Order: sequence, then C-alpha cells, then structure tokens
Amino acid sequence: MNKRPLRILAITAAFFVALGSNRADSYTKEEQALIKKSMVMQMYKPDEHSRHFVAHIDSATDPKTGEKRNVPKNAAVVCFVFGTEDAQPAREQGKSMAECKYSPQQAHEFLFAQGYEKYHDRFFTRCYVQEGEAAYEQQVKAQQKPVDQSSSS
Repeated sequence: MNKRPLRILAITAAFFVALGSNRADSYTKEEQALIKKSMVMQMYKPDEHSRHFVAHIDSATDPKTGEKRNVPKNAAVVCFVFGTEDAQPAREQGKSMAECKYSPQQAHEFLFAQGYEKYHDRFFTRCYVQEGEAAYEQQVKAQQKPVDQSSSS
C-alpha cells in the first residue's frame, strides 16, 4: 500500500491544526465564547501595555445624543488594547522611513500595508498608521535645519 498520500495528508493536517490552535490557546474559554459572539471592544492606549481582558459593561453613552443608556445586566466583552508593544514597531518604522527620505504618501502607504498585514483589522491598522505617521513627521522636523534669521538682512 502506498503511504505517501497519507503522509502528505497528515503533514498538512498537522500544519493547519498547529496554525489554528496557536491563536485559540491564548484565550480563555470565556474569551473564546465572547469573540465567537462578536462581543469585542478595541481601545487605543499607546502609553499602556498591549493586552486583552474581559470587561463588564453596565452602561454606555450614545455617540449621537450623548445620553447614557443601560445595557443588559452582566454584559461582557473582550477588550483588545493597542498599547506600547503595538505602537513601538510603528514608531520605529515611521522614523526609519523619514531617515530614508520616503515621501509622506509613500510612508502612509507602507505603514498601512504593514499594519493591515500584521493585524487584519481596520481599527488596529489605523492605530498603527497613526503612530507611524506621528514618528515620521517628528523625525522629518528633526532633520530640517533651522534657518538663521540674523544673516538675512
């Protein structure tokens, strides 16, 4: 009996099981259940540590009216925080692109592509781009030589 097709199938199956289980193992059963129900919240806190946790929400503010509204009792969500560990690589990329004389448009496109490849999420991609562009602009300003006003008389 030829075992080659079985070996290929076993290797392929092992690869996909390892790939899928790596992400799932980092969440508790409660977090997995909330994620499956799309009960998630995202926060931009670049000066805090990147993390995720279960948050219990008792009220919410309507963004259009500003009025507080009640939510179902014991409403829980998994909160994902874009923090320092996420922001630092974006800052380094932005600084590097300024040093290499990328145009602002090139820097934006590169940061967007990198952020989306890393996160596959619009919110976190936007956070990544924002941090990278701020570092890019800061580095560009630092590279510009100040003009001596005294010699222009």
